[in-house]
Amino acid sequence: MRKRTLAKWAAIAVIAAAGLWLNAKYLNLSPAHIREGVLSFGIFAPLIYIGLLMIRPFLLLPASVFAVSGGLAFGPLFGSLYSFIGAAGGAFLSFAVAYRLGGNFQHMPLKLDSLRALLRKNGFFCILLLRLAPIHFDAVSYAAGVSKVKPLSFALATAAGIIPGTIILNVLGSSLLTGDIIAIAVTAAIYLIFITVPLLFRKKVQALLD
Repeated sequence: MRKRTLAKWAAIAVIAAAGLWLNAKYLNLSPAHIREGVLSFGIFAPLIYIGLLMIRPFLLLPASVFAVSGGLAFGPLFGSLYSFIGAAGGAFLSFAVAYRLGGNFQHMPLKLDSLRALLRKNGFFCILLLRLAPIHFDAVSYAAGVSKVKPLSFALATAAGIIPGTIILNVLGSSLLTGDIIAIAVTAAIYLIFITVPLLFRKKVQALLD
């Protein structure tokens, strides 16, 4: 069983490495490139965009780039909606994979073991805090899965926590086309309110993840 689990993790690592290499070598993805590619699918563009966001965590491609491209392609309203669906779906898929495979890792480094205990005890609030704070998006999903956080708690906390970031990044993307400075200022102010409290604990949370 252990060999089989390690083989699965190795396969995931190979896929992630291939994605990083492909992006760096050939794709060099940017919001403009993603927008152009997604919109080329016409009426299926929203589905393609959501699908890309759902598989993005497994390729370790930058979440912020995809979120900004949503605003560029679909505007602040529908861009935020599609980004939310795709990001939440991708987060839960990566969480599910880690949840399924993580049960075989009983012995972990001290910091990770402390994080796992913290997540198990206060899953919802910890995930919500980590989603609001500027912490690596995919690392939170994988850590929660390995830590066996309750799926419902993870899903609800993720859904609530990604809203501010999704909105601000999509508005920023849309503003590249419209140049609406007022919209940027108002949305940024709202976003700052949401992340103020988590930022106070950023160093402590980041220390657990390092």
